[in-house]
Amino acid sequence: MSRDAACRLSALPLPEQKRILLAYEDFKDPGQVYRELSQAERVRSLAGERISSFIVVETSSITFFPSVCIPIPGALDYAVAMNRRLFCRNLWFPIISLNTEYIRQSPDHTLAFALEHEFEMSRIYQEISSRLNAISPDEKREIMTYAQEIAQQKLTITPEELIEDERLMHQLSLSSPLLPKPYAEMALLHYLEANFPRLKPFGQKSASPEEEALGEGLAEEFSSWSEFSAKTYELFVREIAANQRDANHGYA
Repeated sequence: MSRDAACRLSALPLPEQKRILLAYEDFKDPGQVYRELSQAERVRSLAGERISSFIVVETSSITFFPSVCIPIPGALDYAVAMNRRLFCRNLWFPIISLNTEYIRQSPDHTLAFALEHEFEMSRIYQEISSRLNAISPDEKREIMTYAQEIAQQKLTITPEELIEDERLMHQLSLSSPLLPKPYAEMALLHYLEANFPRLKPFGQKSASPEEEALGEGLAEEFSSWSEFSAKTYELFVREIAANQRDANHGYA
């Protein structure tokens, strides 16, 4: 992935290369990954009342992870939006993150559709977690398809709009810093912890002792992986810089 990220960088103008490399360095501090929405009023007006239950943040990064749509080893998905239900200090917090440029460049109707899709994904995941079930890759694919169908029922979107949305997401994956999903999730939890007094009202209590135990287990797992995720990300950035230098000199 570092070689792929470096190739993407080398295809950009030099000022853009420097900007993205600086972002990669800044993101070594997980507190620099997420920030409050720059277009909060617009997003709220498009999403409606439902958004009031969610913490919504933005980031200039794009998250990548093993593909749930293409079951081939090495295939990756890239996300301009991510939603998680994190367990912190005995409370569950629903969080949605959006890419800054995706917010800025998306037409209102397309952005509203994307938000509706994330709301539906969050509802399904919460329902599954309340049953304490693990989610298989096949189930993840089904959930994504079902959530998109529900969003389409609520907000009619044309094939042309979907194609243009895919084009924008692909463009942003080529011109934005890329973050491994585990590091992006760890940075979300860091944001939650750093802003806990302000964000505590969004917290929800567990529906049962079993769900509480599930949350405690997830929090412990996050904690055990945080140092490894940080070190892996630092290695990822070092390799990007090295590969990018080689690419610019014609050695890669």
